[in-house]
Amino acid sequence: MIESLFVVLTIVYHLFPFFDIHSSAAVYSVSRIVAGGVFMVEYDYRSREKNTKGKFMKAFKFFALTLLAFVSYRGAAGEWIEEFNGKSLDESKWCDWGWSFQGRRAGFLFARDNVAVSNGCLNLTARLMREDEKTVENIRRGFTTYATSLVRSQEKFSYGYFECRAKTMNSKVCNAFWLYDPLSDKPEKKFRIGDYSEEIDIFEIFGSLKDWYGTVHCLKTPYLEGIVYAGVEKLPDKSKKIALDFDPSADFHVYGFLWSEKELVWYIDGREVFRRENDRFHRPLHVTFDCEIMYSWVGEPDKGGLPQVFSIDWFKYRPLTENS
Repeated sequence: MIESLFVVLTIVYHLFPFFDIHSSAAVYSVSRIVAGGVFMVEYDYRSREKNTKGKFMKAFKFFALTLLAFVSYRGAAGEWIEEFNGKSLDESKWCDWGWSFQGRRAGFLFARDNVAVSNGCLNLTARLMREDEKTVENIRRGFTTYATSLVRSQEKFSYGYFECRAKTMNSKVCNAFWLYDPLSDKPEKKFRIGDYSEEIDIFEIFGSLKDWYGTVHCLKTPYLEGIVYAGVEKLPDKSKKIALDFDPSADFHVYGFLWSEKELVWYIDGREVFRRENDRFHRPLHVTFDCEIMYSWVGEPDKGGLPQVFSIDWFKYRPLTENS
């Protein structure tokens, strides 16, 4: 009986990774733990007749891995709440640089020292480049004037409710909360013709202009951020602009986004502001916060008004379930 149960749970363990991680992670993790426990019981039962060190070590390692699996899938299986209460960025969850996205050739680079966790917030700074940053390499790459910042999640996320409480800069610097890069772990597809890189902008806000934008993009590969893409797929109802009735740089506000299989819905302070059909967005994406200079969009910010800080008080993610 014990051996039969172990076989069944082992099959479950091997099959669940092929399903959607957000719906199966809890069962997958529990299955590994139970399977590991059964393996230990099986060892104890058999060891009474034949005690072997190899069999014990095999069972112990398997059970240890089951516990590790349970811990590591916590974020995928349930709600993730990040309150930024530490003294530095949690690098197991977030990355403050992008190996393929170092800035835009229009004139700004992402500088890691512009990212800080302090006073209970994630703080992203935009400033003028220092003289020591104006290296030959940066100038040749087109990074000539501004140094901004970017943070993105190590993990990718799919259907669920995304929310943050944030205060923008009082500047024409674009402050953004967005999802992108489904092919981050597939360079053989990202940098070749034949695929797409989806992007969902939960918000792009120019604080001094009090303008909010919610937008979706579907960019044809090859795609290298800030440098090249093969084209843009035309999507209906892809963007909405709202003139905010409050100053987003004066205080914190809550910005939300519901991503389901059938539709995409944007919220500001709990109020729905934009809704569209989900016609293309079904692959997991990285959560990203950044600030950028949008030359062709609204022009340059007032250099005398820099540096400025974009502050995120907290971020929350809740995956969709059958009862959501």
